[in-house]
Amino acid sequence: MKTWQLKSCLLNILLIFSVKAFCEKQTVVELPKIQLLNIETSGKDNPVKGVYKMEYFEETVKVYFRKPIIKGDSVSGVFYRKEKVNLFNEVKNDWIKINGNSFKITELNSGEYVVYVKYQTMSGKTSPEISFILNIQKPWWRTWWFWGASFISLFGLFYGRERFLKFWADEEQRHTKKIVELELRTLQLQMNPHFIFNALNSIQSYVMTHDALTANNYLSKFAQLIRMFLDSSRSKYISLQEEIRMLNLYVEMESLRFEDKFSCEIIVDNDVNKYIEIPTMILQPFVENAINHGLRYKKVKGFLKIHFFYSKQYLICRLEDNGVGRRIAKEIQSKSRKGYKSQGLKITAERLVTYNKINETNIAFSINDLMSSDISDDEDIGTLVEVKFPIN
Repeated sequence: MKTWQLKSCLLNILLIFSVKAFCEKQTVVELPKIQLLNIETSGKDNPVKGVYKMEYFEETVKVYFRKPIIKGDSVSGVFYRKEKVNLFNEVKNDWIKINGNSFKITELNSGEYVVYVKYQTMSGKTSPEISFILNIQKPWWRTWWFWGASFISLFGLFYGRERFLKFWADEEQRHTKKIVELELRTLQLQMNPHFIFNALNSIQSYVMTHDALTANNYLSKFAQLIRMFLDSSRSKYISLQEEIRMLNLYVEMESLRFEDKFSCEIIVDNDVNKYIEIPTMILQPFVENAINHGLRYKKVKGFLKIHFFYSKQYLICRLEDNGVGRRIAKEIQSKSRKGYKSQGLKITAERLVTYNKINETNIAFSINDLMSSDISDDEDIGTLVEVKFPIN
């Protein structure tokens, strides 16, 4: 065989294979695509489109389709598969064969899925794939804005808590400072120049009258009382026994100064614990007020009774005097230029308010006028003061 004849034969063979491949390709392309009729999500019909946005609770999708009519061939089976798309790769599943004219996709979690559908003919040919996308939204508790809002809320909560604790720490510090200031003011009132001046005048009077024994006794009591005032001012609490000793000494001093214008009796019930602690410098201003504004103006000898007893859950200190009463005392003071206005009760009331806030307790006092039992006589016959200390 000649060379040109060999070349022509090879060209004819290549041409035959090329035509056959082209025809096969054209046959595949010419297969019609499967036709989708309806996409049903959670029982609701939707028109056919490329992307379906679904809520997180819509976990089931049903797809209806129509098989194409192929001339000279028929559809042997319809197949579908779904792919979940994530940031790194696509999760591919195997093809699933469908019986009938619909199929159901279940167990869909939040995310994006691509669903592919195709069919195969009896002759073994495969149709082109059609696809649609299922975009299932995340539940609200898994969205970025929810986590962002939660983070901001938690940050705000912790920040608010710190600010709240700091506020109360500053508030407690402020109240503590106020208590210290009030205690210092109370100490200054107890040792006010008026009291010291009168005490020294009394001592001078005893010395001038050559009553050295009384002067020495008065000076000794005065020094002892000043020492007790200083000692009690250093402590936040004082035992009831020490408080009674200080009151006894103070009353003796005032009795000497006013030349026995009154007498005093301190009564403590047997069941009262004398070692119970009470805040310092609380009772002395009430005793001072009874003596200086009630008993000192009485024309006859007066009487002061101090009684400690239990009542329910309280330790009660009752101070009862038969002085001229608050109304007459105010009239006398308003006419006297030498009279001074006592601030002891006002400072004590402020101390108790602040003390109760800090310690969450309820120490309270009341002041009442004692009236005559005679109906025709409305004169005051004294004053009654009650101070209540919670036992706990």
